[in-house]
Amino acid sequence: MPRTSQGKLVTEASRVFQKADDYWRNGSYDEARTNYGKAAGLYHEKDDVEGEAFVLARLGELELSLEHYKESEKALLAAAELVADKDFAQNTYGEILIKQSKLYTSNGEPSKALKVLQKARKVLEEIHHLDLLGDSYDQEAYIYLMDNRDKDALKAYTKAAEYYRQDNVSLKEASVLRAIARIEIKNKNYDVAHDVLERCRDLYRENGDLLGEASALSAIGCLRYVIKDIEKARKALMKSVYLYGKVSHHFAEAEALLYLARVEAFNREKGDFERAQTHYKRSVELFDFMGNEMMKSMVLEEYHNFLNRINVAG
Repeated sequence: MPRTSQGKLVTEASRVFQKADDYWRNGSYDEARTNYGKAAGLYHEKDDVEGEAFVLARLGELELSLEHYKESEKALLAAAELVADKDFAQNTYGEILIKQSKLYTSNGEPSKALKVLQKARKVLEEIHHLDLLGDSYDQEAYIYLMDNRDKDALKAYTKAAEYYRQDNVSLKEASVLRAIARIEIKNKNYDVAHDVLERCRDLYRENGDLLGEASALSAIGCLRYVIKDIEKARKALMKSVYLYGKVSHHFAEAEALLYLARVEAFNREKGDFERAQTHYKRSVELFDFMGNEMMKSMVLEEYHNFLNRINVAG
């Protein structure tokens, strides 16, 4: 793996590795691939098997991102072989196995992906690596979701969240809790979903993640709207709109404004039709600003239907 001292790269291998990462980020895939190969060779010359395995695994991720499944598998298998029997690199080995599972999942081989995950879990349980154990269950849940196995996915997500909680990896825990809430909402377990979303929101807020907090609030607001708790739906969505605006996430802000408009358009007793019109218009303005004609047209149609409804109702 890259060697650093006081934040600076200290070996030629680590410098070439970083160069490869930079090429990948810039979309120069051939150059990235070439430099990963060079970095792997340099680590090999120094008998640094963990460093070599780390680079090959990254190369495997690059190939996977390009949907080059055979090339990705070749790199990941080579990486795993280097560290499979190395006691000092079992965390790297476990992480590589999780990446292999992601490869097989992407390539439509779920049973193979689950088998590799079981192998990874044995390795990670042996060294008590809670973060990566959480990652393994997170990936397992994703596989189950792809097969519409919601109950199994929920169990796996719950285990992932617990491992992240134990290791204080709070942002990963929050992400998994968000996924749990989606399943609970789908199953109409609204009280459970709400409690999970509140925990999710708290974690994002503790980490200063405004975007994550806004997303959790938006979900809470939509959930409250579903159960016709208009006052709390309004409160959550107004906070969500504010936070999205603060981080200049215009698409999410426009969506949250649309949800807020629906809340205010619920009825005259609990809602506020003037506010609903304001929110619809602002949502349209933001989608127009982004050049998103599809969403702009959809919101405009919904807005006009709302106007027709209230005019007919008098």
